[in-house]
Amino acid sequence: MKEPDYFMTAVEPPRFPKDDCMGNLEQYQKLYRKAAGYKAIGDGSTGYLWDRNAPKWIHEVCPHARIVVLLRDPIERAYSQYIMWAKDGTERSTFAEAVRRDNSTLIKTRNWNESGPWMIVELGMYFEQVLRFFETFGREQVGIYLYEDLVKDTQGVMSAICRHIGVDPALLDLRELERTHNVGRVSRFKWLYWRARRTFPQARQKILPRFVNDWLRNSTLLYEKNPPRDEDATRYLQSIFEPDLCRLEELLGQKLPELRKSWI
Repeated sequence: MKEPDYFMTAVEPPRFPKDDCMGNLEQYQKLYRKAAGYKAIGDGSTGYLWDRNAPKWIHEVCPHARIVVLLRDPIERAYSQYIMWAKDGTERSTFAEAVRRDNSTLIKTRNWNESGPWMIVELGMYFEQVLRFFETFGREQVGIYLYEDLVKDTQGVMSAICRHIGVDPALLDLRELERTHNVGRVSRFKWLYWRARRTFPQARQKILPRFVNDWLRNSTLLYEKNPPRDEDATRYLQSIFEPDLCRLEELLGQKLPELRKSWI
């Protein structure tokens, strides 16, 4: 399971079957029932970076955990999140309207399940998120990587992550590194997409051949062109993210032009 979210503290009862692990120790432990003998096992829940209490809870269970943080241009990240919500019709506003609504209403929810198509701005404020993990685990245990580097040198970044978590980079499947996963697109049939995602997401992966799954993810018959990310929204987000990125650069002791890739 990609995002079990067990250590998320800001949750209500789950909306979807995949969320059964939220706060459910028995369900969470089942994910690792065949993990004996492996050199490293992991949990890929992106929400832990945002959740204020997740570092503390993770540290109580596994103080020697190796943390992997992948950072993306916060404006591109915000647009990607917007596309995710627009896929099934949850978000009907334009990107510019969505980011202004999100920031002006100061939605600082602490309930992940009820976040809806919001937190577009908040999730891209990296400084405090990274700082919490540094303060909890120490810098040695927290590996910071950049999405831009992952795109340009996938094998190099994945090899660095392998070394960080203590596994042999030679075990990487180079063919798998060439594939792009979970590309953001807006469905032409939003209700059908919404229902399919929540009814049999895992069954589809297991039952259908790989080429059929690839077609279902990428067909232009099923997906329309993404809505535009206009310059007004980009400039608006730059004014918000710039001070936070400056603090992050000071924390990391390096300039991060990769996190301003889309800026104008």
